[in-house]
Amino acid sequence: MPDIETSAPALFRGMLRDIVACSDFDEVCLLLGLVPAGPDVDEVEHIQSHRRIERFLPVAAEAISHADVAADVLRRLTHLSDGGQDIDERSKAMFLFVSRTACTAVIAHLLENGTLEIGDNS
Repeated sequence: MPDIETSAPALFRGMLRDIVACSDFDEVCLLLGLVPAGPDVDEVEHIQSHRRIERFLPVAAEAISHADVAADVLRRLTHLSDGGQDIDERSKAMFLFVSRTACTAVIAHLLENGTLEIGDNS
């Protein structure tokens, strides 16, 4: 397991890079108060992000379907006190977005680190 104190900044930037659209990345970094990477580092981070997502693609459909179930579970748990009232579509969409992006970023990073491997289900 990586030392969170030393790997946290790089892990944060990597996850952010995987979650935010490439065209919005610099602006989001500024909004979050992050120091922009130099051009060489930025290019390497960008390429690494695309490679992580490409490694994730073989399991994307199954992972996303599980993320959708997790989103529904979490949405229902956080709205228990609403007395069974239906939750608006915007709230449902936000739970799906958060669950899917977290799932994608985490699995992509675990694949990159070798902590997780995609097996052959044939």
